[in-house]
Parts: sequence; structure tokens; C-alpha cells
Amino acid sequence: MEDGYLGEAIGDAFLPVLKFQHRDVIDLFLPLETGFHNLAIVSSKRRYPRQGRKTALGLLGAGQMMFLKTIVAVDPDHNVKDLDSLLDALDSKVDISEDLVVLPGMVADSLAHASPWDNIHDKLLIDATIPMAGDPRSKRAPLKGCPESLEVSVSGIEGVEQARFLRSSMLVVTTKIEGGPSPEENVEMNDEEGALKQRNKIRRIMDSVWNLEGATNLRWLFITDSDVDLFEGGWMRVLLWQFFCRFDVGRDLHFDMDKKRVCWDATAPIPSLQGPVPVRRWPGVTLHDADVLNRVDSWLEEGGF
Repeated sequence: MEDGYLGEAIGDAFLPVLKFQHRDVIDLFLPLETGFHNLAIVSSKRRYPRQGRKTALGLLGAGQMMFLKTIVAVDPDHNVKDLDSLLDALDSKVDISEDLVVLPGMVADSLAHASPWDNIHDKLLIDATIPMAGDPRSKRAPLKGCPESLEVSVSGIEGVEQARFLRSSMLVVTTKIEGGPSPEENVEMNDEEGALKQRNKIRRIMDSVWNLEGATNLRWLFITDSDVDLFEGGWMRVLLWQFFCRFDVGRDLHFDMDKKRVCWDATAPIPSLQGPVPVRRWPGVTLHDADVLNRVDSWLEEGGF
């Protein structure tokens, strides 16, 4: 993303203004890997129960931040720019049944290509704060994780290309979607049969994983395309893009019967009008001339960059 670092600088520059307008805000970060309007991480003061949620909801109506898709509320001492700390918070502090808040039918960015309708999508608020005294959540038992052997078991499921733990309750798996969009092409036409096969495959993988012995405490299951290698350098940055730019809150979050576990489908969706939630035309991501890319790489190498 060519304007990524400009975006981060602008976010830092305008943070004091935002903190003046929203006095509960301590710090805020919009990762460049998520395109800025797809994820915000906000640390909030904690003077009363659920204050983090109140702060997050306020930001969802703050100027251009109304276009946000996902916002995560974290504790006052949380370093919002440390994405490893974010995974720790999601793993140890978030109860899926209580701490995920879906806001249906909200305003979306015109550039949010994953939204089912122009300028309209659902939003997701994740409360990753420690419950205060007086909050019923403060009495719940500590959250548990899964055995490491689960990663091997998941790797043997039909359709799973790779599997890797992000944290003890968080697993990402990759799969190949037949006929799915590629980064090199725009997909203009609907493919109802292909979209149905994609939905069924995600459902099969999800059910197979959740039915494995030892998966009871697997609260977060992420499924994404096999165009990312989970054991190659830079894989986390690619995942951030896929997780937040490819998925739609109303279409791609799937909960188990008790709403204690969630499957987050980040595979590039096949355009369709007949599914539960529409999928519009899907744009290519890397539409660049190969010769130009090679020349740029050569210039960088010659310049010692």
C-alpha cells in the first residue's frame, strides 16, 4: 500500500485532536496492513465497567472513523502498536459469547469491496479489556487453550493445506478454493455454483476442526486462502490483510451452537447474489505490469535498499 506510512503518520498527528474530542481515548492505532478503515485498536481509560466499549462506540461515529469495519477495545496499559500483544489480549481476555458485539447495517467505506452492498455493512466491536469489579464478567473462570497436538490433527483434515497456532485458543488454516478469485484478476461475473461450493467447503472444514478431540477451547478459527505460506517470512503481515480486508462481518463470521467459538472466513469470496449475504464483484489486488515490477526491484537492489 503506497500511502501506508503516510497514513500512520497522519494517524499519529491527529491523535491529540481525537483525544480532545473523546476524553476516554488513551491511544489509537490503525494498522497499514488492514487498509486503515478495516481495523482500529483503541486503549481506553477504565473508571467504570464496559468503558472500553463505550469509547469504541463513540469512535465509530467520529468523522471518517465511521467507515471502520472492526474496532478492538484494549486496556489502558496496552501498547496498541504491538500486534503480538493484541493476539495475547484476544487469547486471554475475550470470551466469544460475551465480548463480540455485532452492529448490523452500518455505514461502510465506498472502497470496502468486501461489503455486501455499496456503503453498507455490519461492524464488529471486540472487547479485549479485563473486566472490572462489579462487571458480571469478572466472576468467570480463566480462559483455557488447546493442546499443541491439535495443530497436527487439523493438518490432516481434507481440504486443509496448512495449520498454525497463533495462540493457544487461536488457529489459522489455509485452503484452496476451486475457482476462487486470484490477486491478479478482477472478477466481474457471478458464479453461484462456485460460491455455493466455497460456502460448503468452509462449513466442512469448520465442523471438522470443531469436532476434533481437544478443540473445545479453540475459540478462534481463521480460514484463509493458500496463497499465504504460514511458515514463510512476512506471513503475519499477509494474514492481517486477508483477515480484515477480505471478510465481511455479516457474511463471514460463523459461530458454534453455543456462540462460544467463532470461525472467521477470510478466503476471497466468489461473487454471488443467491447466498445468505451477497458478494459483489471482486477486484484484483496486484494488477501491475511484470516488467515494471522487475525494473523497480532492480533499482532498489542497485540503490542498496
